[in-house]
Amino acid sequence: MLEKFLIIAVLLLYLKWIFIICFYPLMVGWGLYQNHKTNRFYKLLAVPAYIIERILRFGGGRFLMFNISIIPSIHLRRLLYKGLGAHIASKAVFHFRTEIRAPWSLHIGQGTIIGDNAILDAREGLNIGKNVNLSSNVSIYTLQHDHRDPYFGCPNPKDRKMSVEINDRAWLGSNVIVLPGVHIGEGAVCCAGCVVTKDVEPYAVVAGIPAKKVGERPRVLKYEFDGKSCRLY
Repeated sequence: MLEKFLIIAVLLLYLKWIFIICFYPLMVGWGLYQNHKTNRFYKLLAVPAYIIERILRFGGGRFLMFNISIIPSIHLRRLLYKGLGAHIASKAVFHFRTEIRAPWSLHIGQGTIIGDNAILDAREGLNIGKNVNLSSNVSIYTLQHDHRDPYFGCPNPKDRKMSVEINDRAWLGSNVIVLPGVHIGEGAVCCAGCVVTKDVEPYAVVAGIPAKKVGERPRVLKYEFDGKSCRLY
């Protein structure tokens, strides 16, 4: 009985990685289409991924992204994210379990560090500058349901700004939540556990729920992250 269980477990493990290896190139085509929607060739490339995603109720992409996030190599994870259409500058670091939604709409500057268990929702556009530090469990959203809508739908991005922008050397502490439409200025600090619902001015320190200004940061920041991190991480 134990032997059968082990055989089934190994087969499932192999099937998972076979699916990932086969599905990744299709999602690359989907990412190319998202970045070049007027190109008919890229549109054709996106068709296989779209068909599979329809069958899987758009769970295949999220399954793929999760498994990329646990590969024990920062360099390989970054390379795979870029292959899916993410715009990532050099020396950017992604720690374990970074969940990216719509990577083709994600822009990250040089030297930025993304902490463990981050959620980067780029569906309506997420721009993160240089040398930004996201601590563990930071969640950034660019789309959400509207509680006032009769059908619990999402706001139309044409009517309301939903993209998020985070400028150079901002620091988001552990468990910070950033809601759609927010602009966090250069050098700003969002203290651990705060919920950012409105724009944060440059070099401001904000805290609380909802986040409010509690101080200011010096404007002489010079640090630049070198992209080095723990191995096998």
